[in-house]
Amino acid sequence: MSRNNMKKNLSPIESYKKRRRRVQPKQNDRKRLQNANINNKKINRAQINPEAGGMSVKEEIKQAGKENVKFKYIIIDGNNIGMAHGNRVFSAFGLKLAVDFFIERGHKDVKILVPRFRRFESKEYEILDELEAKGYLCFTPSRYLNGKLIVPYDDRFILEAAEHFNAVIVSNDNFCDIKEEKLEWKRLVENNLLQFMFVGDLFLVASDPMGKNGPTLEQFLSKEYENKFLVEK
Repeated sequence: MSRNNMKKNLSPIESYKKRRRRVQPKQNDRKRLQNANINNKKINRAQINPEAGGMSVKEEIKQAGKENVKFKYIIIDGNNIGMAHGNRVFSAFGLKLAVDFFIERGHKDVKILVPRFRRFESKEYEILDELEAKGYLCFTPSRYLNGKLIVPYDDRFILEAAEHFNAVIVSNDNFCDIKEEKLEWKRLVENNLLQFMFVGDLFLVASDPMGKNGPTLEQFLSKEYENKFLVEK
């Protein structure tokens, strides 16, 4: 019997099954392709967000959280940090390391206060000029009078500025000689002082600035959090 005759003798059900067998592989292929596309989309959504410049969703959420945090003003004791990084020789580069630390965390209001005579004595004066031009550095007054250097106490400027902005003070100085002059200064030193250290060119601050029972660094630096760990009433 010829193939044509066999085709003609197939029952309607057999013809339907035969056509289905021919179509089924194509449908299965199509289904596999659809599943693969769906899985790819899930992977892409879970791992990479193209609009975030290749940033993972987890990183994007973390970054968005940082952007939504309102940070306290940061006042940096320039003399203290510069001398610490330079091992008792003033280092302008140490100031840049400190500023970069806070800028990378998302802070916008960061100011270094350092006496003006450092500008003329430092071999790294270009770093100071750059920080000043970018708005991160303010020189406190100093001058020469009859060949003698006159330097108004920079620590008082630091505490005055910190009081005005309710700022975090970045310094290893405890300001013991002047903090008792004003109740607000004492409160600031006791509650808003952020100490630091250098390991070579690595600038570090504690993740628990007030100790293990106090606020985290994120809380300590946030405007939403008012540190009252040691406030005396």
